[in-house]
Amino acid sequence: MNIRNHYSGMARLYIHQSILYTIFLTIVVLPCLKKTHIFPVIGTGIFILASIVYYFFRYLYFSFKVNALPRPHFAKQQGSVYFLIMPSPVSAYHWKLFSSNGICKFSIVAVTGKEKKSKIKATNSKKARVLRVMDHEKNMTCLAFKEKHSFHLYTEGNELLFSAKKQNKREFYGSNGLDRYQYKKMAYNFVVTKNGRKIMTISQGLMPTRLQKLFYASTPVVTFDSNIKDYERHFCLALFFR
Repeated sequence: MNIRNHYSGMARLYIHQSILYTIFLTIVVLPCLKKTHIFPVIGTGIFILASIVYYFFRYLYFSFKVNALPRPHFAKQQGSVYFLIMPSPVSAYHWKLFSSNGICKFSIVAVTGKEKKSKIKATNSKKARVLRVMDHEKNMTCLAFKEKHSFHLYTEGNELLFSAKKQNKREFYGSNGLDRYQYKKMAYNFVVTKNGRKIMTISQGLMPTRLQKLFYASTPVVTFDSNIKDYERHFCLALFFR
């Protein structure tokens, strides 16, 4: 998946919402207005009409972005490895991380319902929040289990990759008892350190001009340490997507 697909999905989402609100306005609100002119009905009509206009303009915006985008291309990223977070049009709990080339590198989604129960049972975990982290470049998927006092990372085949125990609100120790992971949350930054060294930083600010052709000007930027291990990258992402 690339950023063009993302914007296409957003455009479809907004045009569908615009159509749905238009149908509701035509079938429900307008007939009511013919029979009565009480304030709640008038207020509802104004709200729905404003929503239709808003959704339609958002549809036009994303349609324009799709046509104006430079074509995303596969290329080796130079320098510091960083990704840009974009919320998926499907769910508030589904995120995609794109490279500066416009190619989707990672996806994070919350596992819910029956699948969540079966995964918790298969790994003998306790009550936990379960996230699926997909590395599209390496074709690798992991499941992150965030329990109250611990963290576990499994493969889809339920093989344990990494575990850490919580020492206090923002501190974990790896299963080897030596690696100490801490995270700090600030207004526009989220930082994870390993033994005092930064291994992931998420910052939000004004996007460089060359990247604004692909992304929103205020898109958060995720920067990983060049020596970070795969399981640590997934661990850091799961810490952020609480």
